Amino acid sequence: MSQFDGEPQASLIVGSELRELPRVTAWVHDWAEHQHLPERVAQSLDLCSVEVLTNIMTYACSEGAQRIVLHLGWQGEDVALDVEDEGSEFDLRKVPDPTRATSVQDARIGGWGIPIVRHFSDGVRYRHEDGRNCLTLLFRASPPH
Repeated sequence: MSQFDGEPQASLIVGSELRELPRVTAWVHDWAEHQHLPERVAQSLDLCSVEVLTNIMTYACSEGAQRIVLHLGWQGEDVALDVEDEGSEFDLRKVPDPTRATSVQDARIGGWGIPIVRHFSDGVRYRHEDGRNCLTLLFRASPPH
């Protein structure tokens, strides 16, 4: 995963069931509060973690239960959220944005999670290593002094 250069850092392992999402949200907000992050950063971390995990749990884990490993920590002025999963290889950076509907009749439900992650994070890194997806989302913040 990423190289954290500051402390503290936190880790969480969750299963691939959607019922894990409230636990992830609580973990993200607890860490953000202890780091005195601005509310804007905490909300972006929460939104992006839920979007990424929902996609993993819904699409990548179709073969059965698996572990998803999350890490939060500082990389210079940025907070990094690392997410590792064993699902099919998937680089969200390569997914095109959905086209905007020109009418209500043409509008479709879904497909906006990845654009949301791109919009609310300040950087996205990805690699596939040893059969695992390794995603890092970066969020601009100032480390505690």
